[in-house]
Amino acid sequence: MTTHDFVRELAEKASHVTTVTVGAIGSVYSLFTENPIGFICAAVAVGSFVVNWYYSHRRLQILKAQQRDPNCKG
Repeated sequence: MTTHDFVRELAEKASHVTTVTVGAIGSVYSLFTENPIGFICAAVAVGSFVVNWYYSHRRLQILKAQQRDPNCKG
């Protein structure tokens, strides 16, 4: 595993934890107040989940293509 791969995987894991944490804190906060911050945090959490899912899906497609053809650049 190269340093670049390690940093990329670390960033992916950190973004997931950050997304879940912000969504949870924002949702709990919105239960105790009557402002739209909770909805904004929930939207950010859902949006981050969708973006993470998309790029993970693309990464898996590229890896599968590279396994079939080692000369493939993605």
